[in-house]
This record gives sequence, C-alpha cells and structure tokens, in this order.
Amino acid sequence: MKTITVEIDANGQVTIEAAGFKGNACEKATEALEKALGVPSNRKKKPEYYTEDKTQITTGN
Repeated sequence: MKTITVEIDANGQVTIEAAGFKGNACEKATEALEKALGVPSNRKKKPEYYTEDKTQITTGN
C-alpha cells in the first residue's frame, strides 16, 4: 500500500515520508506537497528507491 505522511512540528519543520513506492515514483508523488510546503532540506532515500518497478508487457503474437 502506498502512503504519504506529512508531519509539521512546533517549529514549522516539515517532514514528508513516502512508503510503498519503488524507484523515483516517491519523488513524483510528493512533488506537489514539496512545492506547497517547501522543499525538504534533507532527503533520505529508502532501499525501495533503488528498486526498479518492473513491468512485463506481453503481446499477442
């Protein structure tokens, strides 16, 4: 399941965490939030970031 969690602490520090995404899909999913709330000063990439989203296409040949 894909989730995006946004936390804003008492000092206004914003944390955006994406879970369940593979590759750079997390960056695409959080792009609008980052623009609206301010770009995070520190980006931590989870192991899933380095996993490719493999899609197999089969044709009817």
